[in-house]
Amino acid sequence: MIFIKNCLFLSIYFSSPFSFAQTIDTDLLSQLSPEQIEAAKEAVANENLGELENQEFIQGEETLVRIENELMDEEDEEDEEIALKKFGYDFFSTMPTSLAAVGDLPLPNDYKISLRDQFRIILSGSRDQIFNLNVNLDGTILFPELGSIYVAGLTLQEVREKLSSIVSQTYIGVNIDISLTNLSAKKVTIVGAVQTPGTYLMNPFSTITGALAYSGGISEIGSLRNISLIRNNGSTLSFDLYDLLIKGDRSNDFTIEAGDTILINAASQFVEIDGAVNRPAIYEIVEGDEISDIINFALGFTQTANKSNISISYLDSNKTSVLNKTKVSMEHSLKDVLVVDVFDYINDAKLGISVTGAVEEPGFYDLEKYKNLSDLIEDLNFVDVYPWCAVLEQFDDDNLARSTILFNINDKNTYQSIELLPNSRLYFANIDERTFDVGQLAENLIDEYSLNLNFNEDSYRLPIFGKYSVTSFINLLGLDMSDVNSEATYISPLESKIITDDYKNMNFTAKKYNTVSFRFPVNDLITVNISGAVEYPGPYTLNSDSTLEDLYRLVGNFNDEAFLDGVVLTRESVRERQLKSIQTAEAALNKSILSSIQRGEDPGIIEQISALAQSIEPENLGRIAGDFSPMAANEIVLFDGDLIIIPKQSNVVNVIGEVLNPIAFEYSNKMTIQSAISNAGGYQSYADKKKVFIIKANGLVEKPGRNVFAGRSNLDPGDTIVVPRKVNITNPILRNLAPVTQILSDLAFSAAAVDNLSNN
Repeated sequence: MIFIKNCLFLSIYFSSPFSFAQTIDTDLLSQLSPEQIEAAKEAVANENLGELENQEFIQGEETLVRIENELMDEEDEEDEEIALKKFGYDFFSTMPTSLAAVGDLPLPNDYKISLRDQFRIILSGSRDQIFNLNVNLDGTILFPELGSIYVAGLTLQEVREKLSSIVSQTYIGVNIDISLTNLSAKKVTIVGAVQTPGTYLMNPFSTITGALAYSGGISEIGSLRNISLIRNNGSTLSFDLYDLLIKGDRSNDFTIEAGDTILINAASQFVEIDGAVNRPAIYEIVEGDEISDIINFALGFTQTANKSNISISYLDSNKTSVLNKTKVSMEHSLKDVLVVDVFDYINDAKLGISVTGAVEEPGFYDLEKYKNLSDLIEDLNFVDVYPWCAVLEQFDDDNLARSTILFNINDKNTYQSIELLPNSRLYFANIDERTFDVGQLAENLIDEYSLNLNFNEDSYRLPIFGKYSVTSFINLLGLDMSDVNSEATYISPLESKIITDDYKNMNFTAKKYNTVSFRFPVNDLITVNISGAVEYPGPYTLNSDSTLEDLYRLVGNFNDEAFLDGVVLTRESVRERQLKSIQTAEAALNKSILSSIQRGEDPGIIEQISALAQSIEPENLGRIAGDFSPMAANEIVLFDGDLIIIPKQSNVVNVIGEVLNPIAFEYSNKMTIQSAISNAGGYQSYADKKKVFIIKANGLVEKPGRNVFAGRSNLDPGDTIVVPRKVNITNPILRNLAPVTQILSDLAFSAAAVDNLSNN
């Protein structure tokens, strides 16, 4: 018999189309001998199946039909899994529908007594008796010797209090214990969009959801959110099943009463949400629901969701638009909405270039059409865009940041030669918010490339890149300049520039940490502090428009040992900004250490950089580089909290960084940079010999370049020679730390130079 079945199986296997044959479990073939297989082939070739028993053939054919049907069912199930399902309608399939025994259920004190309920009453004390009393059709129980007592509609607690009072008044020294031994089932009618409408006898403790389970649950045209419970007295209660399914709130899942009617209304609207949410599905929507509600129904966004790129499809197929979160509130109504689609950065980025922010049509743009950034910008229509600092992030195939580029859409030179790469992301800030939904590195860059605009007591931080004019930001902020004279002071520490000029004619190319301050003809007071080699050190109160020259007039004479070429001016706002940069850099370092550990890589280089960050002394931060000698003091406007240090005459040259023995030497006019480094023990193995620089006594930086190896002197008293560390990072994750490393190095060496100058 087995051989007959196998032959039948093989006959179909060798004669059927490939699509079916490929679904056959080939383990069966391995169980047959070569002779059996050949016999089956021959039977098929000769169409000679008459030798098989007819009954066995029929059974085998039925088995194959069943197998084929099962395979088709599995395919159908797979198709169903791909399609989104309506949420919540399978809830009732897992609920029990049998009546539980009364003895198995806890009996609450607020249970209302119904007809045909049965009491057990035990009297003890001076009188011992047990009574089993039924609630009669008139709502009473017949208590021997006490007569009829009405109990229907009362709670169990009320009955206990009532009977206890009657017994205590009738009998002396008698205790009473009251319990329910049998409860009458409650008749409930279920109508509307349910699987099986009708009238049912229910467990007296059943709730709305339990009652619906008896009827087979709600049909898929029925509403889960508009369920009505109509009491026998005509009152109506409402129940939203989503409160239970999504919030876990059972407060409105009311306990049924005898004579109740449960009405399931038809659902009015369904909305499908798909894409980067945790539970894509089709959800029922009621009046007042918003985008934020359906996102909550779907358990929120995934980690890779592009929250500012949500596609909304309306019931009118011709009315489809892309909503930008920065412009359209999450309170947007879902009325007439058919589909909500949340884009995914990871999956959708491969479709093209992601564009978000202050543009008319955010979304993904075809990389084949836009090879260069300038071509794409020409096709974009901006809406209230902040033009001075846009962000382009480029990613590799593993979704790791390859580069972060700032550009100014008003300055074509900043972007016209930039080639777009796969997975590119573009961010355009709104002019009102000037915020960016960008990653850590981009945030760091935006923080560094900024213009700090000091206006009276207010301070504005404006991200900038490319060419700009101060006047453009005056107009942007709508500042009242009537009390401002024509002058403004521009400070650029990294450019080593301090310029006082007519602000209307000030035009610059963005550098890091720029500051512009306006002078007011008012007499608001500020407090500054001066220390060091002066006759009268300490705090001084000045007018807000005072200059460093005004301070020098008040402090008396400088001491003979005063080193006026090395005056140190520190400002609290600069110090706070530098501390923030250190904190941001440390956060990026910690994140990179974690990534390296997870990838099994050596995080040693990052830990060394992190140690560099921790070594920076906060009190030595905040210095503004420049000439603060008495000759240039009339151009320096002071700010509240400024600290001026007049160091003593220095006759040393410091060598710090990647040398064997960082040390200070007595200055000699014959000393060269190379000889100083040699006297410090020479270079360490990680020294970057090509990037040696000098921090002058006034804080300005000088890069000697090839003069490092020159024979002539390039040094002055108070100079600090810096030998930086060569950071050769090949890891794609760590490569992005190069800007971070540069920031930390600059701050560390600058702080060290201030410390050396103050201690000489």
